[in-house]
Amino acid sequence: MKATVGVPYYAKNGKVGAPAHGRYLYFRDAEAAHIVCAVLNSSLLYSYFIAYGDCFHLSDTLATSFPLASFINGDKIFYDELNVSESKPILDETDRALATHYGFTEEKLDFIINYDIKYRMGRDAELDDE
Repeated sequence: MKATVGVPYYAKNGKVGAPAHGRYLYFRDAEAAHIVCAVLNSSLLYSYFIAYGDCFHLSDTLATSFPLASFINGDKIFYDELNVSESKPILDETDRALATHYGFTEEKLDFIINYDIKYRMGRDAELDDE
């Protein structure tokens, strides 16, 4: 899933055009478009997509149903940004406890702990394992 302000360069067999599976959202001004673009590329929206989408297509309905009213209304929002990868050992222990509670096999636990890890923890997490 990628979002851009404006149509990105795309060529198929040398013919330049719009990407075949692009979705288009229109905004009242460039500032709103840039804010929404940032949100669409965020990890929060990715989590929303995994929870409420089909994990493959970002539908128009899903993109437009994400609650964004306070961003668009011009409210100033401040928040703490957390680096989840620094908490990975604690999260793994939580998953181990839950796996015991639910009776998961080691194979299922391994799948849960490592699911989408390169996306959830960032590309640097891959380099740490090498």
